[in-house]
Amino acid sequence: MSTSSILFRAPPSRPVRPRRWRSALAAAVALALSACSSTPLAPTPVARGDVEAVQQQLRAFIAHELRHTKMAGLSIALVDDQQVVAAFGAGWADVAAQRPASADTLYRMGSVSKLLTDTAAMQLVADGKLQLDAPIEHAVPGFRIQSRWPAAPITARQLMTHHSGLPRDVLAGMWVDAAAAPAVDFRRAVAGLAMDHLAQPPGLAFAYSNVGIDLLGVAVERLSGTPFETHMQRAVLAPLGMRSASFSAAPPASPPGSPPLAQAYMQGALQQEPALRDVPAGGLTASVSDMAQFLKMQFAHGRNAQGERVLPEAQWAQMLQAQNDAVPLDVGFQVGLGWMLSTVGVDTVHGGGPVAHHGGATFFHRSQLMMLPAQRVGVVVAANDSASGAVVNRVAQRALALMLEAKAGVAQPPRVPGFVPARAPWPDEALDACVGDYISLLGPLSVRREGSALRVRADDKQLELLPGEEGRLGLRYKLGGLVPVPLGVLSEVGVQCRQIDGRHTLVARLDGQELLAGDRLAPVAAPVPAELAALAGRYEPVLQAGERPTIEAATLVVAGDRLWVSARMAPAFGGEQPGRLSLQVLNAQQAVLLSGPLGDAGPVITRRTGPNGVDEFDYSGWTFRKVKP
Repeated sequence: MSTSSILFRAPPSRPVRPRRWRSALAAAVALALSACSSTPLAPTPVARGDVEAVQQQLRAFIAHELRHTKMAGLSIALVDDQQVVAAFGAGWADVAAQRPASADTLYRMGSVSKLLTDTAAMQLVADGKLQLDAPIEHAVPGFRIQSRWPAAPITARQLMTHHSGLPRDVLAGMWVDAAAAPAVDFRRAVAGLAMDHLAQPPGLAFAYSNVGIDLLGVAVERLSGTPFETHMQRAVLAPLGMRSASFSAAPPASPPGSPPLAQAYMQGALQQEPALRDVPAGGLTASVSDMAQFLKMQFAHGRNAQGERVLPEAQWAQMLQAQNDAVPLDVGFQVGLGWMLSTVGVDTVHGGGPVAHHGGATFFHRSQLMMLPAQRVGVVVAANDSASGAVVNRVAQRALALMLEAKAGVAQPPRVPGFVPARAPWPDEALDACVGDYISLLGPLSVRREGSALRVRADDKQLELLPGEEGRLGLRYKLGGLVPVPLGVLSEVGVQCRQIDGRHTLVARLDGQELLAGDRLAPVAAPVPAELAALAGRYEPVLQAGERPTIEAATLVVAGDRLWVSARMAPAFGGEQPGRLSLQVLNAQQAVLLSGPLGDAGPVITRRTGPNGVDEFDYSGWTFRKVKP
């Protein structure tokens, strides 16, 4: 789980930084029109072995970040092989009680939890109880989900690499008040998928899914013969010495003598952290000291601090190997079994080998875990403020880069731009190849040619696409069509129009890393059916008692022969969202929400008629009921 401003998506786990690019466009323009309130502290060189200098720089950097973001508190642990070289907190775990954040402060870890759930699954693989490439029905008999494509098995490997095609979430019942937590259960949510649809064919492309890890958690429970939460305690947390860590839906109460859970904050105000139904995907509570033990296990090739085998070395190594090199639509993005192995943009670290990482968030807590397996150094950061998502990533990246410099003498090079202006004009056929309507990580885009220029419209903003070397295009924005506006990191992104697997795609490149950024939409074959067009209006989800919705309202409109939707998210996830997403009509009752980057994939919404003839539609387990035409 992690924050996202992308419409109709629950919080992702930050598997790759460009999930922020849609909001980055609006943010870049806004920042260019006002002076930045803070300039990040630049790193200074550190000598090999000078861990004290690393700590000093990090303390200053963290204090700067907390001061300028006004977030509550943060904790960090740095691990070098089997030694925790630093672990400390900054700011407050409880502002009112003046309780400082420390290395032992407990946080809700969100999607970092997936790494431990996947570890438990790989223990069962080692025991011969779980087959990575067998249909998951072998482990979870009776599992069913509907599909718009020919039947294809879903495997445990696909669940762990997010290639199952399962929906990202079942949003209904995902977050509830702690008192209502017993009423929700990830097992029932998995069983309820029999009424839902795959978002895309299994194996087609990376598509993050919390649901997939919940299904894996059901498999772990069934094959171990022990309730999931109990099994995780016995098989993973206790053997690793993660003494204060636990898996649970509701934030756990702290027993006497144990470190308490950090309070939750948003914009300086105290909040109540809700329960999360999806325990295998995001239900871990732990301190950074606990998570340091997990990192030490990685650097000991599967052994704990006492030298005892927690995960056989073959399975440990397999988790850190790229599993998707043969998936064309993944382009250059790599993922292991649980571990994300590609980073894009300002959050990466160069010169130390692959960066294995996973981040996460709950409603108000944020976390990031990053490591360099080849160097045996890693960092974990956690915070208790909804404003801390970008901060934990900046701090983790800075910490890992400084640790690499102190250990191996490798300083970070300048970023390699993905766009270099072309020395000669592009031929007409190259320009024409990019023209079309796309769904992308920036939302819907329309690329049009005007003479020798290409222009792209994203939401209400029009940008110019500048021809560059190696067939890549760069972005330029002029306020009012006259005044150039800096786009920050977006100005360094190169975009290539490329055919992959018969699709006309947009591939983005930054800092040497590529990833799929968009897909051309098929032309609209017919007007929106009258039945779906009648859905136009504003809707709110019908909630169960105690539920905390991530989507508070949705608005559907018909424009240009397409059905569009925009959303108001919960304040912790961005509030009213700019722009809108397109719906691809399937029939008179159903449409696919195109959330990108593929032009024919996404969750299904189904029209229905509610009490007294009120228009409704079903989406992600919720019924959305019309409240305004």
